[in-house]
Amino acid sequence: MSETSPPHATGDEFDPRARIVDRNGNVTPVRRDALVGLDQFIEKWEHNTELPRPMTFSGWQMSDDEHPSGSGKPGYRIVHKTIRTVALPMVSMTYANIQVSLRNGPVTWGEPRFDGALPAREGGSFLLPEWGALKASGDEVKYRWQPNVEMKMEAHQETTPDANYLEILYVLPDGRWEGYEDMVTSGRAGVSTLTMMLDFMFGERLVGPVLTEEVGELFGDWHWNRLIGGRKLAMESQARLDIIDGNTFNARLSAAIERHLGNEEGERNRVRVAAQWYWRAESEQDLVQRYISYWLCVEALELGQNDKLWKVKEALASLLGVEKADVSSAVGRIYGVRNGLVHGDMREVDVERVERVRAVAVALLESHSLGAVTVFTRAGLRWALDQQG
Repeated sequence: MSETSPPHATGDEFDPRARIVDRNGNVTPVRRDALVGLDQFIEKWEHNTELPRPMTFSGWQMSDDEHPSGSGKPGYRIVHKTIRTVALPMVSMTYANIQVSLRNGPVTWGEPRFDGALPAREGGSFLLPEWGALKASGDEVKYRWQPNVEMKMEAHQETTPDANYLEILYVLPDGRWEGYEDMVTSGRAGVSTLTMMLDFMFGERLVGPVLTEEVGELFGDWHWNRLIGGRKLAMESQARLDIIDGNTFNARLSAAIERHLGNEEGERNRVRVAAQWYWRAESEQDLVQRYISYWLCVEALELGQNDKLWKVKEALASLLGVEKADVSSAVGRIYGVRNGLVHGDMREVDVERVERVRAVAVALLESHSLGAVTVFTRAGLRWALDQQG
């Protein structure tokens, strides 16, 4: 099987690889001498990767001369559309780090958009798809593909008609905020008690659909600068071309399904529930919620009501061919993080710890659903239970 691709476009005064499109659809070409950084980006571009590499971009909206971008305090904003509920008189309550408003009027919001991209597995991630067709000519089959490398990024902003809404502005705790997702997570945590109380007191008619959820920066007069970013974009054409033997696919999947159907009903239910927690974790951007979801996958597979942690240790030791004592302390550490997060003693968790609990969940899921664990999965499990980790 062979792979073919079309040639690249060329240009003279203007660079054909970039152009600016305003909100009215007007297109402005970009001069070659005004385009900075694209050549360096292309030089570092990797081809034939296992998976496309995600890219991000960021920018600011709502800033002005009195509120220049980057000069405020990191903040979080959420606006709920009330359900036919009006406040008379309108309300604005201000505290040291939070402002709650119940008003009527227009709401301005914004978000990044990627034209033509598909939602990816992880929340907030998108994939620019590649289109192609298999063409047979005699004994030869060719994959004629159309690489889609035109990134259409839009910093979208619009204003709603007059509406009744609940707006919460929250100044994030002091610290160094490096990731968009971290700011969202901290903001949600910071206002969760307030929104819970509002929900219990006034119900869904007040805390209604979310008009916008944003992060950015706040100023002394509570002016809001919106940070556009957070979403990731990857190009499918960057990844290598893989070929799956159709007969092998059929045989392996049929065997897995037959094995699953042959299990007793309780085991099938445990795998189903664990699979749901697995997919919840895979799509979750909040690392705390992701960690807990992976652990619940483990619990669904190994722990019944009032069961002890030794069952998890025994199952993992069996997969690695070691004694239960060899994995006991590592499993205890992973479970200890779970306890800290669930009971509020820990407020955050790092990526490495999430990857460790994920490796445990994947190993147990493979064992229960497929009846075997791959070499790569077993290696990941050894790393996750490394006594030094």
